[in-house]
Amino acid sequence: MIKLLLINILLFCSCAQAETLGTLFYSPAERAALVAARSGIAQTAIYTLNGITLRGAGKSVAWINGRAVTQVPPDPVIPTLVIHPDHVLIEGKVIKVGESLDINSGQRTLRLPEKAVRVKP
Repeated sequence: MIKLLLINILLFCSCAQAETLGTLFYSPAERAALVAARSGIAQTAIYTLNGITLRGAGKSVAWINGRAVTQVPPDPVIPTLVIHPDHVLIEGKVIKVGESLDINSGQRTLRLPEKAVRVKP
């Protein structure tokens, strides 16, 4: 009788704790968002060009949203990327180093004001 009572109490406690855990399984869309967040893939249409690495004999790399992206092979997130020495084109729109661009609205944001950095000869 006491064993049965203890088993019932343990089952009741485990059920009460399980409700506080919340959902342990995610929808396909939620899983895709988690995978994208872990890999650093942007889920927005705002792109920030952090830098460009040009290679004479190899692939050039653009650092977009803190992630290395190449033109060849095409990146799955930014397939329209074209890398130039001083800017990149995404969907035909120019983005310069240090600049953020919202592709949908066209709004640009500079991280640094003009002439904030001087290069001495």
